Order: sequence, then structure tokens, then C-alpha cells
Amino acid sequence: MHDSVLERVTLRRSLGAKYLTTPAPTKEDYDEALTWAIAAPDHCRLSPARFVVIEERQKFADFFEAGALAEGADQEGAERARSKALKAPAMVAVVAKIDEHNARVPAYEQWMTVGAATSNFLAALELKGYAGKIVSGSSTRYRDAVDALCKKDEVIACWIMLGTAKPNAPGAEVRPVYDELLTYFS
Repeated sequence: MHDSVLERVTLRRSLGAKYLTTPAPTKEDYDEALTWAIAAPDHCRLSPARFVVIEERQKFADFFEAGALAEGADQEGAERARSKALKAPAMVAVVAKIDEHNARVPAYEQWMTVGAATSNFLAALELKGYAGKIVSGSSTRYRDAVDALCKKDEVIACWIMLGTAKPNAPGAEVRPVYDELLTYFS
């Protein structure tokens, strides 16, 4: 089991919404993924990341459309933004609360925890047979989405688009190992 888990994680790839279909993760799948997410390194146990499963997708499509229009998009651009909230079978927001004034845990460490928790969350779902992609960009700053999801001092770090890989999805590619990415100081 150990070797197969390692192999599956190292062969993972991001799949956008056009390569995703149903089924989407269940509540039980999300609960299990959360146990992986909270196992991420977290200095002083600040828990700077939380995950929100977006069930009201039409409402978020409205938020995305309004956000794009507020940023100056034309109607075609607003429709494109709207469709991004609906394309994948499932959508999860990663919400971050970074304490910029924490003397023990600098902001960059807290962001590392958010990233590690997000990666663990996605890896757990992929090991259960799902596929997905982490996306960010201007939609993480759309006012209506932020107001709906974020508490004081929180931001939307990214979205995770999820589903099951379609048969025509690109296969995993083996990533080359670059010697300069792992060095030894002696």
C-alpha cells in the first residue's frame, strides 16, 4: 500500500473542469480529506486554513459574474467568469486567516501551512479516485464571494475544482527530477 500511495501522489496531475465529470466527492470524502488537511505542518497550531464546500453554485455564478463586471469586463467576459463557477462537478473554497502580527509564526509560515493543508486535502481526494485543480486569480477577490465566505481578517486563498476524471483526460506525466531542487550542505 505504501509504495502505491507514493506512486499515485507523485504521478498526480491537475485536471481542469473540461476533464472532470460526476461523481463529485461526498460529505464523507470531504470529512476524510479534512483529516489529511489538518495533519499539515502548523507551527503553534494556528489552523490558518479552512475549507468551504460550495453547494449553492448558482449563487456563486452570480457572484463571479458581478465580480467580473465590477472589474470592467464586458458581458462576454462576465459570462465567462460566471461559467467558471459551474463547470466542475464540485467546488471548494480555501479560506485563509493570516495573522500578520504573530511574533512567533511569521506570515510566510502561515501561508506555507495553508498550501500544505490544501495539497493534503486534494491528495486525499485524489487517492479516493477524484481529480481536480487548484485555481486562483481575480475570482478569489470578488466582493460578493469574499463577503459570503470570509470572516474578519480572512481571504479566499484559492478554489479547488473537483470531480472524476473523464476517460479522455490527459494521463499523468512523470515530472523530471532536477538536481538543483535537492542539494546537500556539508
